[in-house]
Amino acid sequence: MPPAPDAPPSPDLPSGVPDALLGEYAPFGNVALDDAERWPTLTPDGAARLDALRHHPAAPVWVHATGDRLTADDLPVLAATARRFAGADSGRDAGPRDDGRDDAGPGAALRTGTSRTTAGRDVPAWVTDLVERAHTVVPRYRRARDQRRSHARSPLDDLPPVTRDDLRADLASFVPVDVDLSRVLEGTSSGSTGAAVVVPLHPVAVAADLALLHLLVRDAGAAWVPHEDRLGLANLVDQRAAFTYASAMTGFDAASGRAASDVAVPLMARVNLDPGAWRDPADRSTFLRGTDPQVLSSSPLPLLALADLDAREGLGLHPVAVVSGAAHLTPPARARLRAAWGVPVIDLYGLRETGAVASRADDGPFVVVPRRVWVEILSDDGTPVPDGSPGEVVVTTDENPYLPLLRYRTGDRARLVRPHGPGGRVELHDLEGRSPVRYLHADGRWLGSVDATQVLQAAGIAAWQLHQRADGTIDLTVVPDAPAGGAPSGHGPGGASGSGGPAAGSAAHALRRWIGRDVVVTVTTPARLGHGRARRYSSDVPSGQA
Repeated sequence: MPPAPDAPPSPDLPSGVPDALLGEYAPFGNVALDDAERWPTLTPDGAARLDALRHHPAAPVWVHATGDRLTADDLPVLAATARRFAGADSGRDAGPRDDGRDDAGPGAALRTGTSRTTAGRDVPAWVTDLVERAHTVVPRYRRARDQRRSHARSPLDDLPPVTRDDLRADLASFVPVDVDLSRVLEGTSSGSTGAAVVVPLHPVAVAADLALLHLLVRDAGAAWVPHEDRLGLANLVDQRAAFTYASAMTGFDAASGRAASDVAVPLMARVNLDPGAWRDPADRSTFLRGTDPQVLSSSPLPLLALADLDAREGLGLHPVAVVSGAAHLTPPARARLRAAWGVPVIDLYGLRETGAVASRADDGPFVVVPRRVWVEILSDDGTPVPDGSPGEVVVTTDENPYLPLLRYRTGDRARLVRPHGPGGRVELHDLEGRSPVRYLHADGRWLGSVDATQVLQAAGIAAWQLHQRADGTIDLTVVPDAPAGGAPSGHGPGGASGSGGPAAGSAAHALRRWIGRDVVVTVTTPARLGHGRARRYSSDVPSGQA
């Protein structure tokens, strides 16, 4: 049972985790594996270097331990996946299966060629194969087959689009029955409206993100060569509570498409820039200066915060590339990051459910990445729109064997421009994704929207919109985590009559403690809030909205 909304901060949480609702961030509260299980291929030298990073005298308060879980058998599959990405990027045939297995596991390349949808569009053959396979092994589509709503040879656009509400309601129906679930990793996604969805992931599918990152860094003109005295990668957050950890990238060589080399396995860390996440606030600069990460990865606001910190305290960072994701990177923000470090700034668009979808290294259109991903644009009623017309981005992907997705609605909007002939690049223009928003505390501090996500999810809110008026008042529109139709509509001050029950009241109390301002709650239904197309965070306070 969750703690009462007015419970004091738990004494066993570090200073960066002040709220009892966020007890999951207690240091090492859910440790279940040892290092040999986290990194099956880590050498003794790599283990010693990782241990030194964990015990760095200025290290942050590590609150988690996690590894890539890659086995020796996984590494050739990962290397083949990296080569497939590179081949698709250069317009070459993707070639035969990467792993030689019968299942559509990570890295598997399906037959080449195209087939046509009912709308007259050619789709890659792997899409047709995925539709056929889904009707054989994915419960949702087997049920549709048995009920004669669709079949193995149905054109893609005859299949109804999928929403994150579908995943929340019955995730198991999307997981193929023929995959080995013994290696499932869990990821979470808060999406565009806030409801957390647990996403099953395969270790090779996760490591394939590193292979894609290698390719994008290379295409941007940078060289990412490991250096044993530097962090290979720093994943940055800037929020009051976050999982932080040190790790080793044992798949780095394979993800670059190479066989094992003599270069030491590069290390990475997830680091919270919030001063409360460190034993001594001065340790933050000492640690970053001493580890000098080669690639900086985060969303725009933490990256801008690090650029300011570097300029203010002379950290002397010299990354080879910066990768921004999770929120819209504005041209001024890109220019600021380029000015800070003089390196490529890669803007990566995707979702946890789908993986990476598109990227860009300038302020032009996004380019669909060379993964097994197919993008459509649909109108609000779910019908395809002509290429070049605006609509909702809908993704079909078959990179994660535990969660193949057919026509997944992202909630983001764009225009799709396809090449007229074979090859060429598929572009997303005018992409309207999630803009970075921050909120002004009553004491003048700026607070990130990620903190609000943690508060509202912990309070049991299924979906929400959070807006700060120009006078500082907070408007919270919520869908409590209750069965459809189970929560009445109404509004009033947080916790007051009409606020929609315990979940809404808990959320209002927690938000009030978080921001020190009045909170006005409106309870609504999923249909009224929208299916991810409405903006989750917004602000009328100057400098609050990017």
